[in-house]
Amino acid sequence: MGESIAEVGMADAERDILAELDKALSEHISLMLGWCRHLVLPAGKPETSVHDHTEDHDCDFGAWYALNRHNRLIDQPAVHALAATHEQLHASAKRLLDGYDIDGDVDEAEFEMMSLRAESFFAQLRRLERAFRTARSDVDPLTGTYNRQTMLGDLSNERERSVRTDTPTAIALVDLDHFKLVNDTYGHQSGDLVLQSVAGILQSHVRPFDKVYRYGGEEFLICLPNADMKQCARVLERLRRVIEASPVTLTDGSILPVTASIGAAPMTKTRTIEQIIEKADQALYAAKEGGRNKIRVWRNPDSNKAVKSDNDTPKA
Repeated sequence: MGESIAEVGMADAERDILAELDKALSEHISLMLGWCRHLVLPAGKPETSVHDHTEDHDCDFGAWYALNRHNRLIDQPAVHALAATHEQLHASAKRLLDGYDIDGDVDEAEFEMMSLRAESFFAQLRRLERAFRTARSDVDPLTGTYNRQTMLGDLSNERERSVRTDTPTAIALVDLDHFKLVNDTYGHQSGDLVLQSVAGILQSHVRPFDKVYRYGGEEFLICLPNADMKQCARVLERLRRVIEASPVTLTDGSILPVTASIGAAPMTKTRTIEQIIEKADQALYAAKEGGRNKIRVWRNPDSNKAVKSDNDTPKA
């Protein structure tokens, strides 16, 4: 029986979905073989058991889909289309087997319909598997954020859109303060918990169209479309405050305070993506030099100094 995926992280959820799709393929190949044996084995010979179609969910995949259909990773047209084909397959098999059990004849048209729906179901399963595997290849397995391999292409697309539509867009770098000390003092497992906690905060507190990437180590990159630097500063200050207010509980029960320094720069027509990231990195360095747990943004990336945000409150 499939289980709910509602309580696990995105990376784990995608892994569980892939496992369910793979299991559904094996399950329905076995069902098809069982249904065919039921139709061709002479009366009186032992046969593979056939599922009872009087139940609402007569296979594990049906039960799993019913339980998880409103999960945000499942609630999408391609998955619902697969579920519809799955329901049609079982309905066709029920009509075919019920008719055979009544009069001993195989309805050739219904058998052909069942076969076609099985082929369609298997093909849709394979397409979904490929889609979820592609999505997983774009995601950092530890944090569930997008990985660096997909970042440059996404940022290039956003820069092109920003220039073409004359819409402000910003890039921000988020770096966890004293993260090496966390690993050295508490171990890498605790460091992983901190990374996962901060990644969850970033993903749940940015705007719906912002994207978060794991840039490297303890550093994350955020792309903020349709945001001038004043708007960007407000979003980043909110993130900084939430991170500061969200200490991580380690496996031994101890509470670990966490803060982050953040630097940001706007996309411009005259700078490449690499140069914009470099400007954000310079702003991040200024935040670190200013005492950490701060944000610094470039109002004008051609100037020589990144400035603190309007909401920035210096910390000792």
